[in-house]
Amino acid sequence: MLPLVPTLREEAAVRKGVASVFVIALVAAVALPATAGAAALHASVSAVDYDCADFANQAEAEEYLLPGDPYRLDADNDGIACEDLPCPCSSTPGGGGAGGGGGESAEPAPPPEPPKLSKAAARRAARGKATRFARGHGVGLPALKRCGRKSRYRVDCRLVARGRTSDRRTVCKMRVVVRGRGGSVSAARIRGRCRSTLILSFPRASRAIRRKGAEVAGKPVVLVASERVNLRTIGATVEWSRSKAGPERCRLEAIAGLSASGDLRVRREGLECESASS
Repeated sequence: MLPLVPTLREEAAVRKGVASVFVIALVAAVALPATAGAAALHASVSAVDYDCADFANQAEAEEYLLPGDPYRLDADNDGIACEDLPCPCSSTPGGGGAGGGGGESAEPAPPPEPPKLSKAAARRAARGKATRFARGHGVGLPALKRCGRKSRYRVDCRLVARGRTSDRRTVCKMRVVVRGRGGSVSAARIRGRCRSTLILSFPRASRAIRRKGAEVAGKPVVLVASERVNLRTIGATVEWSRSKAGPERCRLEAIAGLSASGDLRVRREGLECESASS
């Protein structure tokens, strides 16, 4: 029968085994956090923190301007990364990752539009142009009727000038096209048309009617009344005395008129003779 009590050698072996198991467990417990720390250190080393100095130009930095700006490339939060870097520059503010700029330069702002032509400057130019035209056609100073804007740099003005002599009346209508910017006129072009109308003067009509009366009376007659019918027509009355059966006073009414060609014609309208004693 074997003894139930272990020997000293067997007890030592058991204790040695327990100690080995304890050491192995202790090493394993220490090794686990060390491995996790090494992995975390490796992750932090592999993460890259970019700044503006890492890029050659602004368009390149714009490609890394991600939502939330994790690399802190947009210091003033205006949606444009690393604005101090030289061009090529991104044409699309806000970046948003790859393809955000493509290296294209931003379009320059258009120049401000020139001021529109002022109506005051247009009126002055139109009057000057129309005055020279009027002098060349023997009419008076032009009167400005109206000016209307056709565009920012064009104003059209309409003017009228009139002239009259003893035998003619002239009316000139003008349209002046003025172009320019602000208070400066670059061009003023005039289109004018003048129309003249013949006028029958009283002296000319009176002479013609007296001649007609003298032909009827057979002697000189006296003009007693005259009246203008229109610009080219005047009516008049002449008288004379005669003796046949007794003294008589005769009255002739006639009308003198100008034709379209300017010829003067006199037409009898009525002849009356009555006794001078009545």
